[in-house]
Amino acid sequence: MKLFKMLVLLSFGIACTTSAFAQTADDLTYMTEEYPPFNFQINGKLQGISIDLLEKVFQQIGANKSRADIQLIPWAKGYEAVKNQPNTVLFAMTRTEARESLFKWVGPLAPARIVVMARKADGIKIDSVADLNKYKIGAIREDIGEQLLLSGGVSKDSVDASSSIEANIKKLDRGRIDLWAYDQTVAMYAIKKAGYNPQDFESVYVLKDGALYYAFNKGTDEGLIQKFQTALDAVKQSGEYAKILGAYGQ
Repeated sequence: MKLFKMLVLLSFGIACTTSAFAQTADDLTYMTEEYPPFNFQINGKLQGISIDLLEKVFQQIGANKSRADIQLIPWAKGYEAVKNQPNTVLFAMTRTEARESLFKWVGPLAPARIVVMARKADGIKIDSVADLNKYKIGAIREDIGEQLLLSGGVSKDSVDASSSIEANIKKLDRGRIDLWAYDQTVAMYAIKKAGYNPQDFESVYVLKDGALYYAFNKGTDEGLIQKFQTALDAVKQSGEYAKILGAYGQ
C-alpha cells in the first residue's frame, strides 16, 4: 500500500513538473510601456519597433497572440511583475550585469545608449558620475536610468523618480529638474512627439552603452526562450527588420 502511494505521489509530481514547463507563447502575458520609438500607443493601438518585431516573431512560431494582447502599463509595475510572476514578459529592457540573473533574455532588438539630458541653455558640463550629485535628476522608477544613477553612487536625494516620460520632459523644460537620465534615442523621440524642440536639449553624459531585449520571467522554459530567439534571429536576418527600423526613422 505504501509503495502504491509513493508511486501515485511520484507520478503526480512528474505531471506537475511537466505541466509547469510545458509553456507556449500563448501562455505568456506580454507587458510594455510608453518608450517611443520602440513601444508606444497611438489612438489606442500599440506601435513601435519592438511591437512590430514581436508580432513578426508570433507569426514565425505560430502563436495566436498579436499586439492587441500586449498590456501597456507603468514600467515599475511591469518590472516587479516580470521579476516575481511566472509566465510574464516585459520589454524593451536594457540588459545589464545587475539584471542578468533576474530574467531570461531574447534579443538584441536595437542598441541602447543611456545618457543624462540637459537643456542646452543651462550649459551644464558633467565629467564624472560624482558631478551629478550637484543636480536634481529626473528618472523613471525602476528604469535603467535610475538604477545606473544609484548604483554609480548618486544620492537618492538627487534623483526625482516619476512614472512617465511626459512628466520628466515637462519638469526639465520648466527647470523643476536640472537633468534627465534616459535612453538617448527615446528621449529625443519623445521630446519631439511632445511638441518640444529637440535642438533645445542635449546629452551631457553617457551612463551606459548597451542593447534592448525582451525580458522573460526567469522561470520561463528554456526551450521556449530558444524558440523565441530563433524566430527573432530569422526576422532580423530577413528584410523585415530593416523595414521596421526604417518605418520609425532608425
